[in-house]
Amino acid sequence: MIFSTYSFVFIYLPLVLLLYFGMARYVSRRFQQIFLIVASLIFYGAIFFQGFEHLWYIALIMSSVIVNYSVATGVQNIARPPTRKIVFTIGVIFNVVLLGYYKYSNFFLENINYAFDTQFVIKHIMLPIGISFFTFQQIAFLISVLKREEKVPNFWDYTLFIVFFPYVVMGPISFIKDVLSQFQDTKNRFFNAKNFSAGLFIFVIGLFKKAVIADTLDNFVFYSYLSPEKLGFATSWLTALSYSFQIYFDFSGYSDMAIGLAKMMNINLPVNFYSPYKSVSITEFWKRWHITLGRSLAVLIYYPLGGNRKGLARTCFNLFAVFFVSGIWHGAAWTFIVWGIAHGVVRIFERLFMKHLEKIPNLIRIFFTFMFVNAAWVLFRSPTFDIALTVLKNMFAPESFNFSGIAHMAYNTSITYPDSMAVIYVLAILSILTTLVFLYPKNSIDKYNEFKPTVKNAMVIALLFTVSVIHFSRVGAFIYFNF
Repeated sequence: MIFSTYSFVFIYLPLVLLLYFGMARYVSRRFQQIFLIVASLIFYGAIFFQGFEHLWYIALIMSSVIVNYSVATGVQNIARPPTRKIVFTIGVIFNVVLLGYYKYSNFFLENINYAFDTQFVIKHIMLPIGISFFTFQQIAFLISVLKREEKVPNFWDYTLFIVFFPYVVMGPISFIKDVLSQFQDTKNRFFNAKNFSAGLFIFVIGLFKKAVIADTLDNFVFYSYLSPEKLGFATSWLTALSYSFQIYFDFSGYSDMAIGLAKMMNINLPVNFYSPYKSVSITEFWKRWHITLGRSLAVLIYYPLGGNRKGLARTCFNLFAVFFVSGIWHGAAWTFIVWGIAHGVVRIFERLFMKHLEKIPNLIRIFFTFMFVNAAWVLFRSPTFDIALTVLKNMFAPESFNFSGIAHMAYNTSITYPDSMAVIYVLAILSILTTLVFLYPKNSIDKYNEFKPTVKNAMVIALLFTVSVIHFSRVGAFIYFNF
């Protein structure tokens, strides 16, 4: 069960909202809170559920919550700084080991086997969805408690902060100060028509982005990467651009839906995505793409290493470390690591030469920033280096300049037009999206901030929702579920 499914939209969400607000006048805040925790765990478990053995993942996240809460309590209550740091370190090690086992153990063993010709058994380990997000969230919380920036709340407040269903699986990565006071605010227990309508508005926009745009483009991308050797110049560029827009609308759509769901329940979540393809630099790109991840990496990596306080060379190293970790965080594969390193190298280059780069017209800077991001996404999407190099070579090698394969790819993605029309169809989609992303002055967050419950907006919601529901039958999982 994900946000863009019949079961979530027509069963889970209406029931949760109805029961949550319906009980507000008859039960205590604590009971209402526990209900929301249980509902969130049901949502989390339903993502995995293929039999009762997958209830293990509910136990896993709750174990993580209990351990981190216990550690945070210890860090807060222990007076002696050395002992407090030891307890904090134990908590961090626990989180790193938990994340490392589920996400990186096979990657580590595969590389050991390759490097030393060993025969360590590679086990099938199912990655718990959201583990990277709730682990980072809890480490950041431990740091804030260690620094005496935050106090440990009661157990139920903390649990809800971690497992709250709008963001438990894909963020935004929230700091407790972002949401705790909102959970505790008594007036937020009750239904608010203004908040609900605004939340519904941005949720439906996100739903449309995911179900209609992102998953339509997924067809092209999926079939292209099945046979990358058949791609020529045009089809490689078409594939790369399709994925660039697919991941854009997939992640943007989820971020909108998360904000909308929380808003329906009177909770304001931090903005996590803000027109990143309009960026004039990679520096700005990472202030617009996955905003909360960048903030978390700054807290966890950049500032503890010294930030920009220890000279230019150390600053460049710290920036490199942040992007190296970002690559590892995104996936257990060398393609992700190299993707992170590539972004880090460009970020350092901008740090060194920004005064000169700022003299270049913004339109040119936006173009080259997007071209780099687009090329880097090829690494991000490719399952192997060989496939990535094949696609990149075809994109930038003049000898592969041809338009062969476009119609074949379009045909294999269930487009029934004649070949010439299929080409036009594919290019038309990308042209429309390019116009929307680069030229339209306001994004969904701007529209959300300006929202008013008018008849016009109600009609927009109804239309987008109807079109989205029609496309539910072909909806796939969110890309960031893999991370």
